[in-house]
Amino acid sequence: MIMPEFEAGNFTVGTLVGLIIGALIGHVLAIRRGKIQSRHNAAVELKKEFRHSVLQLESGESPTIIISPDVYHRHYNAAIDFSATLEGRKLRNFNVAVNEYAKWYRGVCDRNIAERMYGNDDPEYIRLKDTNPLKLIDNILKHANT
Repeated sequence: MIMPEFEAGNFTVGTLVGLIIGALIGHVLAIRRGKIQSRHNAAVELKKEFRHSVLQLESGESPTIIISPDVYHRHYNAAIDFSATLEGRKLRNFNVAVNEYAKWYRGVCDRNIAERMYGNDDPEYIRLKDTNPLKLIDNILKHANT
């Protein structure tokens, strides 16, 4: 049996299957690229929010002055935005790091007048006060390496 020559107008099943598979692969890659790009953008924003505080802490300034409520809330909101790009174990580990930072902030920086005057002997305060905030921040930022 003689096979007819291929003509430009012929459309075969193989061509159709190839187009469908190519379209699916392209779609999957586009979705993946979008997720990676959004995670990268959120990581950049997270690093930007922490950068000024890190520079001030590295220069030796007092953490209780540097991490004001306004600064802390900007840090926390950037962390929440970044966490929306994570899932599974990465999200759990990131949440642990953010919660350690939040606990340090509440225990050291966000104290009321009575706690400042009479709570300096509290063992929990002493433990948190001796914690290096740069290590807590680095622990958060290591998750933002994209």
